[in-house]
Amino acid sequence: MASHELKTPLTTIKGFVQILKRIAPEEASEKFLTTLDKVSVNVDRLNNLISELLDTSKIQSGNIEIHNEPFEIDQLIRDTVENLSLATEYNINISSNTNAIIFGDELQISQVINNLISNAIKYSPGSDKIDIYCNRVGNFVKISVTDYGMGISPQDQSKIFERFFRARDIQKKFPGMGIGLYICHEIIAKHNGTLWVESEIGVGSTFNFTLPIIKKE
Repeated sequence: MASHELKTPLTTIKGFVQILKRIAPEEASEKFLTTLDKVSVNVDRLNNLISELLDTSKIQSGNIEIHNEPFEIDQLIRDTVENLSLATEYNINISSNTNAIIFGDELQISQVINNLISNAIKYSPGSDKIDIYCNRVGNFVKISVTDYGMGISPQDQSKIFERFFRARDIQKKFPGMGIGLYICHEIIAKHNGTLWVESEIGVGSTFNFTLPIIKKE
């Protein structure tokens, strides 16, 4: 089924929800407005899930498209974090002054950063801080996203990038299908980089990935 055939009904529902919020009378109950917000949030979740399933299908069939162009990795990180910051109360700290130019698909790399930060927020409910570092390492940049949440066991770290894998304790507490990190891993591999995790139970996790630099400033 084509992407637009899956997403068009969701776009329509989201549009109707926005209309209802605009025309809602001042005396509308708090329960009514809260329900609209919940519908909107779940439409977004379903939309993201469909996107991930479609991406997984493209990866499996070898049809994932990469549109390579030079871009500044520091600016991409800042732009991605700025967009995410509007939807979270977490304090997202950035240390990125590499002036490095990457040749790759800017939208896909932004998708990876977005996914890693979203996961960091999702799996660290007792924290309010995420740290992002970007440094030069030889002819590569290394981007790290660190949370201070539940952590990942050594056994699960070896499987975390497998398609549909979800740790048992994660399954009980958080919704998801276990394909986001698989997609990230495949995108970074297509860009001649590496994605890995360092984690300790009860301390937190750091997801790192590298990308080759094509130009030095």
